[in-house]
Amino acid sequence: MPGVTDAGSTRLLLAGPSVARTFACALLGRLAYGVLPLCFLFTVRDATGSFAVAATCSASLGLATFVMPVQARLLDRLGQHRVLPLAASCWSVLLVVAVVLAHGDHRAPVWLGVSLLIGVSGPLLGPSMRAQWREIASEGPQRRRAYALDSVGEESLYLVGPIVAGGVLAVGPAWVGLLVAAGLVWCGTLALVASPHRPAAQATTAAPRRRHHGRTGLAGLVLALLLFGAGSAATFVGIAALADRVGRPGLAGPVEAALAVGAVAGGLLWARHGRSHPAGRVLAVLVTGLALAQLAVALAGGLLVAAVVLAIGGLATSPVFVVAYAAIDERVPAGRRTEMSTWVNVGVNAGGALGTAGAGLLAGGGAALPFALAAGLSAGAAGVALAWGRMSPWPSTSPTTPPPTSS
Repeated sequence: MPGVTDAGSTRLLLAGPSVARTFACALLGRLAYGVLPLCFLFTVRDATGSFAVAATCSASLGLATFVMPVQARLLDRLGQHRVLPLAASCWSVLLVVAVVLAHGDHRAPVWLGVSLLIGVSGPLLGPSMRAQWREIASEGPQRRRAYALDSVGEESLYLVGPIVAGGVLAVGPAWVGLLVAAGLVWCGTLALVASPHRPAAQATTAAPRRRHHGRTGLAGLVLALLLFGAGSAATFVGIAALADRVGRPGLAGPVEAALAVGAVAGGLLWARHGRSHPAGRVLAVLVTGLALAQLAVALAGGLLVAAVVLAIGGLATSPVFVVAYAAIDERVPAGRRTEMSTWVNVGVNAGGALGTAGAGLLAGGGAALPFALAAGLSAGAAGVALAWGRMSPWPSTSPTTPPPTSS
């Protein structure tokens, strides 16, 4: 399918047939994952009377990270029109089951089982939208602009999702938010399935898949992203520790929002001014800037300093994802890009869990320690990215043209 070949503005990118509508609806669908965590937490808390049980069930939702590549492989092989509606149906039914359970008296194991199933069944709307961007935007500046726009939209959901969830909790019972999430995810699912830019299914045989995976050398990239995710998570723990130290925990929200605003601004700037360079080197530079910001907060302290410095450091956040997705496009054949792109999320989310745990252990020793840990992790990510870039040469061939041995 012909994509947008003009390397002009973002407005031209969205001017293609059904592009703006599909992207807007896909973002609405992805908003469900921003609304669900808080509403699910309080639904379980209200039903069981235990915040510990609620937190455990909410944590189990994160197990979706580790099964994302499985669903993504099905998306590549069977097509979005077959996989997304089935996943959305399972997810919605499970949310309704959770609403029914909220009106009864059920033990913790029942809630844990339901939360596990909810976690692993959610439709992959983000990877599916990025797969459609690859159909819409030609390789090069336009593809970079598309990924940057997608990253900006995703970062914005981190601001909007908790606000919507808070509104739901303010006006009604928490379980209403589960129904809202189900409705939102169907909005995105139907838009992606109906889109004219939906990629065709591309079944591949096992032998070429293993052989090409050996050539892509993405393990170093995933490790760099894991360390990047761990550093980012440690930063959020540090922000909470700073706010708690001054006795104003509510101020953690505005500081986190400043970081998100920086990420959105960074994505917009990258869409307009970013250039194609070897991914390892670019990632190293970006994450080094973030590490310096985290170190500055560790040394200086103070919520105001944290808000300003982290907003500046956050300019690198969205470009990190853009560069990572583009690197996968350069190294992976078209029939496997949805699957392999989910390893970006696996790395970042797994690192986030590790970073949160590590920073939580250090927070008792002072608010500066989580930021020092974050800076060290980000510096490690920069080093790994640079080493990966040197060991995995920048492809000289166009990523849109698969090698002759690929099917």
